Amino acid sequence: MDRNMRQRLVMAGIGGLAGLSLYLLLEVLSRHLLPDRAALGLTTFSAVFFAAWLAMAGPLRTGRAVVAALGLGLVVAALLSLTGLRFDRVEAIFDQPMTPLAVVLLSSIPLPFFIALAGPGWRDYPTLFTEAWTVVVRYAAAWLFVGVAWAVLLLSQALLSIVDIRVIEAIIDLDAAPWLITGVTLGLALAVVTELSDLVSPYLILRLLRLLLPLVLGVMALFIAALPFQGLSGLFGDLSVAATLLAMAAAAATLVTTAIDQTDAEAVEGAVMVRAAQGLALILPIPAALAGYAVWLRVAQYGWTPERLFAGLAAVLALAYGLIYALAVLRGACWMERVRQGNILMALALLALSALWLTPLLNAERISARDQL
Repeated sequence: MDRNMRQRLVMAGIGGLAGLSLYLLLEVLSRHLLPDRAALGLTTFSAVFFAAWLAMAGPLRTGRAVVAALGLGLVVAALLSLTGLRFDRVEAIFDQPMTPLAVVLLSSIPLPFFIALAGPGWRDYPTLFTEAWTVVVRYAAAWLFVGVAWAVLLLSQALLSIVDIRVIEAIIDLDAAPWLITGVTLGLALAVVTELSDLVSPYLILRLLRLLLPLVLGVMALFIAALPFQGLSGLFGDLSVAATLLAMAAAAATLVTTAIDQTDAEAVEGAVMVRAAQGLALILPIPAALAGYAVWLRVAQYGWTPERLFAGLAAVLALAYGLIYALAVLRGACWMERVRQGNILMALALLALSALWLTPLLNAERISARDQL
């Protein structure tokens, strides 16, 4: 048996084990065999552990991937369990999207760092950049295959049922079967995508995203140019304006990151695209600062809430990104490398802030309650 086939079997086994574990956990939850808080921790650990293991099992050796995924799963589960102590009901954790988003960030940001740590080093930007985008593309392609596989399976079931053959239907009707089928298919797809990394790579997506640079620069420049004529008073009616500004700032930062790529050799070429990347980096602090101002107006008028605290922290992060990018360009030569190093710093800051959000040190509910008294 060759190496690729062994890896496919291993990944399919991991996926199947993940599906079976999640099915068993759901059974435990539905029958109330565990206290709610214990079930929350166990479910979080399983989801993070298997997702991280599948993401890293290709780039890393299986043993190293298991250890990294195990540590990550334990940390995230412990922090979310700690967050659960703030609420009377465990389900209340998910009433707002902020905590689940913090969990997703805390579970995903470390993955490229773990992979880089096993290679050239955890601060090696080319590895971090490539692996971060590769994980996204691998999972997207694998889930697409899972969807296609299920479509084929259901069509096959429909076809065989015409001649009164119910084998596939009987298998799917088993309680654990959909979970096992999905897990095995996902693991197998991830293994094949990893084998074909030269073909299924993020570079096509990155090149396409670069085409949006001039468009986004033009839209943001037009928005900024219109501000003196429209004024600020009518712009900040609610948090949706801040959310729009933050989303645009995030999109701009992403486009600048795709433009500079992992090294200068792979970065955009041509005066138009380079200037567009520089222009977008220079004006990035403006929407971030406006978003912060929009949040502050709401806080000054109505006080803190978990949503406003989250938006305020997001605005601070966006402004930090904007200042790093703008100062990198203003300092002249080697601006791309300065942005790359800034991206590493901000990824770590985002990771730390996501962890803090789940601890008593940044208890959004307590801060909001005190402010409303």
